[in-house]
Amino acid sequence: MTPVNRDMSPQLEAEQAVLGACLLDPSRVGLLDGWLEPRHFYRPAHERFFAILLAQHAAGHPALAPGAGNEQLRDWALTAITAAAREIPGVTASYGHTLVSACPRSEHATSYGRMVLETAVRRALDEHAHRLLAAVQTASVEATVELTGALHSVIQRLADAWGTIDQRSRRPLPTPPSPENASTALEGAREHEQALLSSLLSAPGRIPEIAASLVGEDFVDPGHRAVYLAMTALAHRREPLDELTVLWEVQRRGALAASVISVAQVREICSAGMPGDPAYWAEHVLRAALLRTAATSAGIVRVMALDASIAAGPLLGSAVQALVPADRVQDRLRAATATPAERDGPVVLSAARRKGALSRSPAPPAATTDRAGEPVARPRR
Repeated sequence: MTPVNRDMSPQLEAEQAVLGACLLDPSRVGLLDGWLEPRHFYRPAHERFFAILLAQHAAGHPALAPGAGNEQLRDWALTAITAAAREIPGVTASYGHTLVSACPRSEHATSYGRMVLETAVRRALDEHAHRLLAAVQTASVEATVELTGALHSVIQRLADAWGTIDQRSRRPLPTPPSPENASTALEGAREHEQALLSSLLSAPGRIPEIAASLVGEDFVDPGHRAVYLAMTALAHRREPLDELTVLWEVQRRGALAASVISVAQVREICSAGMPGDPAYWAEHVLRAALLRTAATSAGIVRVMALDASIAAGPLLGSAVQALVPADRVQDRLRAATATPAERDGPVVLSAARRKGALSRSPAPPAATTDRAGEPVARPRR
């Protein structure tokens, strides 16, 4: 019998153990079917091998019949190994013996399956978050929105396989590294923010309209954020808006004392006199905010996906939490650019909020039974 390579990573050893358990005991395939899929395996050969086992199980091999003897069990393993050697490049009959040797105990197949699935969760989150980061770096808002939705879909699909999303974790979200082109993007965002503030001073009556979709956290520059919050506060109280009243409100809100912005900088913003439509500049600020928050969210997901100390359930829940800021900016950008008919239409929850609501009320996992008729729960969360 081929010896097991003990230097192999636990993830790949778990894949071998699952396949070995299924070769030793056909009933284990039924306990894995429905939540562990071939695509969850990292090695293509293992993916196709598991697909062969699933197909053999679905076809109703004689080894699955109650009271099946040793001869049927041997035929089950031999049939699967022969098919794998015929259909999978590089796989020989001896590899079937390697898989059997890699399985410590066939009755632990579901535990090995959880290991394979958890590795697949990390791999899928890392891959899709990487794609989202790549879209952000191209400054494509449309691609960023699309890939954020794709990441949500992947999280939900993996949660369906795992059984739930655990959003009860108290672990703080990590701080991701800054993108390589962050400084250039931030400089462009600051120019748009200053143009917006100057245009609002020229058209203060537009502030309530802009404030309906643009919030302080959408500004990258803390000083611009302080001026914007001062302007919206003055507009809310229906007080006059000019260079002096804005400066006074900025001071009243503590931004000057905290050195967030200087008196000279406030005067410079208020004296620029940028003409134009404030909605135009507000949309640019929102689009930049969406790219920044999506980059941060994707970076957080990647950092967590590479942390093996986070179990799959809390990892999926933390990934949903990490995407919340990007989802909120998406909602505001959608509201700011919607047509009047779209604004008057029915309210539709974003995909993130809808899935988040569902994840807080997960349905209990269905139980299956083993060969002895005893209930066997789906993977532990």
